[in-house]
Amino acid sequence: MSLPPVLETHALNVVRNTTRLIDSLSLSLSGGRVLALLGANGAGKSTLLAALAGEFAATSGSIRLNGKPLEVYTHESLAEIRALNAVEPPLTFSLSVFDFVSLGRPFSEPQSESVRGALAECHATQWVNRDAASLSSGELLRVQLARSLYQLGNAPNSLWLLDEPFAHLDLAQRDFVLKLLRQIATTRRWAIAFSTHEPRDAIAIADEALLLRRGAAIAYGAPSAVLTNEQLTQCFETQLEYTS
Repeated sequence: MSLPPVLETHALNVVRNTTRLIDSLSLSLSGGRVLALLGANGAGKSTLLAALAGEFAATSGSIRLNGKPLEVYTHESLAEIRALNAVEPPLTFSLSVFDFVSLGRPFSEPQSESVRGALAECHATQWVNRDAASLSSGELLRVQLARSLYQLGNAPNSLWLLDEPFAHLDLAQRDFVLKLLRQIATTRRWAIAFSTHEPRDAIAIADEALLLRRGAAIAYGAPSAVLTNEQLTQCFETQLEYTS
């Protein structure tokens, strides 16, 4: 039995300085399901994730989280059920991995067991006392994932948004993170949306795929129906012969 939608958008538009970044986009994502966002650079993937996270205001249309308009949530109440993993600048100051993950709940006393549990899920426990600034890009990405897991804990009906979570990862770690996202969606019944340039990521774990071009949906639905050579060529604006 499918769960009710955690996330819904209707005719969502985001315009900045007269440029339409998201164009009349409607989608629905239920708990336990994974949505892959694909598109070329500048297609609107990061903008869409930022809007869904409440970091970009919609120009028109609506975003609903667990049946309520996104704008009715306070920053604190939103942080309890929504996490965003975006591309972050390198750390320029010293901060232990433990303290970095603890920032997932910045206004609460750190819960050591939960912090370590989140790091364990991301196979990052060995770095708990390391300076986060000393980690490689791939290592730091896994610690960032742990921060989001710590942030949300076991909150039901949560939304986890990830902007290119496989960047800087080798093949083994890419496979690990893909399986982690699928496992979290299945066991915690969170709604998960991630952006990627690689159709194989969608084929591997996504229940739904959305192809974006210039902020508009080219195709939206099951990956097997969406990720065709014709539609990928239209999406990336170059001739593609994709083999899954």
